[in-house]
Amino acid sequence: MDLFDEQKIALSLTPDRVADIYLWPQWLSSKEADALLKTAISDTPWRQDTLNMMGKTIPVPRLQNWFGEPGTSYTYSKICLPAQAFPHWMEALRASVEVQTGCLFNRALVNYYRDGRDSVDWHADDERSLGFEPIIASLSLGAERVFELRHNDTKEHIKVPLAHGSLLLMGPGIQSYWKHRIAKVKTLEEPRVNFTFRHMSG
Repeated sequence: MDLFDEQKIALSLTPDRVADIYLWPQWLSSKEADALLKTAISDTPWRQDTLNMMGKTIPVPRLQNWFGEPGTSYTYSKICLPAQAFPHWMEALRASVEVQTGCLFNRALVNYYRDGRDSVDWHADDERSLGFEPIIASLSLGAERVFELRHNDTKEHIKVPLAHGSLLLMGPGIQSYWKHRIAKVKTLEEPRVNFTFRHMSG
């Protein structure tokens, strides 16, 4: 884990306010990332949740689960995810992300994109349960996917490739003024696992 290989992307929030995204393109070595990807795919208790859209029930286009203090939960798009206790390997990962970023995290949403047909549409992680202007750390494993950001007002569009073993930190204000997504890539067959670490007070 390289504490110094850092890139900073400054994003406009309003005409007089800027927020930063920090990217460590090779935070994990290839060997570390390979081993963690294998563990994540095999040892995470994946959920296949569903969404109700226009009177139809459709599967969420990825597998997922939520980790944190047992007895708590996370709700988005009317999907309630009861918290699973952090397994030892994920707890060690959470602690390492805290050291790298200097931020505290006690929850994690983990997504499994089985291939390029899995995706997540435009959204912001701005649920009230995450607090005011949450800071979110995102660790990517597996197939490189493009992380897209779009400003709510100006529609400015930014694309950030997230490589195997990369770590991205979204600073305060990003969720309030920008939306993000991982689009489908029809020709891609390789999997990707993504950890988004957050902090919740409840």
